[in-house]
Amino acid sequence: MYAIDRLTKIRLRGSVLLEDLDAWVQDPAAYEAEREALIRAIVQHRWTLFPGEASDPSLALPFARGSEAPASDLYASYISEIRRIPTMTREEEFRYVLALEMTKHALEEEMRYPRPSAEEIDAMASAVHSQDATFQRILKSLRGRRRKAESVDLSEEDSRKIMERAHRVRSRFDEMLAWKRMLVYRTLQLVPGMARKYRGLGVPTLDLIQEANAALMKATDRYEWRKGVRFVVYARWWVQQGILKSLSCHSRTVRTPVYLAQKIKKLRDLDEQAFVGTGEHLSAKELGEKLDEPTERIERALAAARMTVSIDRELDPSGEFVLRDTLIDRREPEQAQTPQGPSLHSRIEEILGELNDRERLVLELRFGLHEQTPQTLEKVSQRLGVSRERIRQIQEQALRKLQRPSKKLNLSSFITSEE
Repeated sequence: MYAIDRLTKIRLRGSVLLEDLDAWVQDPAAYEAEREALIRAIVQHRWTLFPGEASDPSLALPFARGSEAPASDLYASYISEIRRIPTMTREEEFRYVLALEMTKHALEEEMRYPRPSAEEIDAMASAVHSQDATFQRILKSLRGRRRKAESVDLSEEDSRKIMERAHRVRSRFDEMLAWKRMLVYRTLQLVPGMARKYRGLGVPTLDLIQEANAALMKATDRYEWRKGVRFVVYARWWVQQGILKSLSCHSRTVRTPVYLAQKIKKLRDLDEQAFVGTGEHLSAKELGEKLDEPTERIERALAAARMTVSIDRELDPSGEFVLRDTLIDRREPEQAQTPQGPSLHSRIEEILGELNDRERLVLELRFGLHEQTPQTLEKVSQRLGVSRERIRQIQEQALRKLQRPSKKLNLSSFITSEE
């Protein structure tokens, strides 16, 4: 009788309010018994769900309002803004989550019944155009039953009905999305404290917060309120996974799996605690004993924890100066590769001195000696006022002189032979 009175009030009002959920939160069994009829009635009579409750303009993410602040103040501005968000009580959590569940069921009912045609399925996908997990799951199941829409001529009345249904699906989707955002918004204060624990590991704190906030959306899809666990407790696991995934993908040049990043974090925490207490770092064997794992596995994790830096990392804003420009090859050259006596430059100058002035000038211009740019036959011929053929002849004549055995012997110490 109570359920009938409740549904009658909702029918007369034409909408479902948050206060209507209190009885169902207290008695989940009653909600399960009445849910199917309630959702069907909501869709059939076009009742609105919780009008105005989740459309408060203050739900706009506070970070967007502080984005004009200097980069150094973004974090402080963000923290200042989210501290104004009131935390949820236990009653509010379950009420909001039940509201989200009802909007999900209403969306699914609107999409499934009556059974949609292929054209209606395509119209729904176009109207919503979202990668939301709930919507994509329902859409995938519907498309699995229907063949791809064929090109058919629809009457004006059929087209109108298809568009009306797509519009109703879009409205139900917006209701569901508003409650997802409500839960995320009211849980934002959870994230910064967890993100601060992972500072200094290669990813800026604000980027970690952004990834964790995205993980909260996944938590809204997976949370099960009937188990009695608060949403804020359940969301902690998803926040941590979002942070670890970001660290795994972006903190290192070589990506490490999430499970390994988590183990590295544990090892660093244990080592830091030991250092604070005793002033000494723990060995791999001692860390293995504390975690009850083989020493070899701990050593592999510590080896993976070593930071790597790309030698192409830019060291100035222009990008013209990179890390490899500062590196020195400390390997000792082989004795055979170490020239003895005069330098290569002086030896070349000595050999070129045996050519006449024109031959020497042609070789210097053609091969770019003395840090010049190599020039074509055409340019050299224009400079010397002779034909290209004459320049080629002078070049060949000079090279033949330099190919004499005595000249090769003078340069043999500078040539490395490869076997």
